[in-house]
Amino acid sequence: MTMRRVALAVVVAVGIIGLAAIVARPPALSPSPDRQTVQAPIDRLEVVTIASQATLKVTAGLPSGCAKQDSHTIARAGDTITVTVLNTMPKGNPICTMIYGQYDLSIDLGSGFVPGRTYTVQVNDKTTNFKV
Repeated sequence: MTMRRVALAVVVAVGIIGLAAIVARPPALSPSPDRQTVQAPIDRLEVVTIASQATLKVTAGLPSGCAKQDSHTIARAGDTITVTVLNTMPKGNPICTMIYGQYDLSIDLGSGFVPGRTYTVQVNDKTTNFKV
């Protein structure tokens, strides 16, 4: 009977210690779901044309470890094509690693470009021109 009491005491003690460890554990940090869209830095632009078809090659930046690639939009008005490339960043002022990353986009600008005409492509704060 003495062995049973010792074994029972050990099991109860381990259970109490385990429960104390769970209760004393600090709450897990959860990542903030609040992100905002910001214009991506544009590092390189190139327009590739084949016949009357144009494709925009963009290298965009991720200015910190908190930045994530988001989306892009295209609008065309006459001879000007405006592309907005967006990243997301956490709201507020979080601590982020100072690692600069990049990603590449290949954006179809469509067709119907007139040979010999100069077109302007505005991507965030950068501009380039091309002729078909």
